[in-house]
Amino acid sequence: MKNISLDLVRVTEAAAISASAWIGSGNKELADKAATEAMRKRLNSMDFAGTIRIGEGKKDQSYGLFKDELVGLGWGYDSGEPLLETPDTPVYDLAIDPIDGTTPTVTSGPEAMSVLAVSHHGKMLCTEEYYMHKLAYGPKIASKAKLRIEDDLEVNLRMAAAILEKDITRVMVCILNRPRHDKWIQQMRALGVRIKLIQDCDISGAIATCSPESGIDILYGIGGAPESVITACAMKCLRGDFQARISDKDGNLDDRVYGCEDLVEGPCAFAATGITNGSLLKGVRFDDRGPITNSVFMRSESGTVRWLTTNHGN
Repeated sequence: MKNISLDLVRVTEAAAISASAWIGSGNKELADKAATEAMRKRLNSMDFAGTIRIGEGKKDQSYGLFKDELVGLGWGYDSGEPLLETPDTPVYDLAIDPIDGTTPTVTSGPEAMSVLAVSHHGKMLCTEEYYMHKLAYGPKIASKAKLRIEDDLEVNLRMAAAILEKDITRVMVCILNRPRHDKWIQQMRALGVRIKLIQDCDISGAIATCSPESGIDILYGIGGAPESVITACAMKCLRGDFQARISDKDGNLDDRVYGCEDLVEGPCAFAATGITNGSLLKGVRFDDRGPITNSVFMRSESGTVRWLTTNHGN
């Protein structure tokens, strides 16, 4: 995937710049349309054959990119059927979200990003489910033990505290501020655990567990299933751990546990560009030359993480 790394960043940059025109607008549909069209256009200019395996289009009644949509210059067509133009064309699967955080985008809130994840063909989970129960933690914990999402939350919190060599009252958990999480929030408050409540964008929350500067040790709770696949890619690159179970919005959980390799098997890459300011990335801003973006690109094979600030000119 090294040969398309910068191209992937250009995809999220294009979507973020287009979305930034709708910051504070209150119009989620047009913001999503702008970001989606920009992402699709950039993907279709790349020299690869890509298949969208997971996204949020149908759930949110958006403009795509939808499951099984083909993108890239590598696809040809014969009687309406796709085929590869040459055997040397790289073939990838993608999980995308043109705007992770549509609400904070149109309300000028924090943490909105444009994100995508890429794997080799046939290696990415494809699910029609909307929600997953998630557990993410960084490499300091992952290198010493494996927490289990099926265990009681208190068990995991006490294990994390022991590994991090700090009192449980100093453990910080990031969780979406949703009524479905009330029981877990009450449980954590009874234990004295520190809680970071977020309104959206749990991908950023999971990635934050891999950054000591964030202060976040664990991400927990139920969020979007598409984001789980994207998050798994990022956590593989950062050497953290991520687990998920299919759930409904009320917290009824499936027994099967999906680890990172179940969600994305083998090598993968992750790219993101900030739309609004967040703990991971600054949002799009402008100077006399044009838009300035802040992005991150990661590869699981090497563990490389690149942070990019780009002035795009006029």
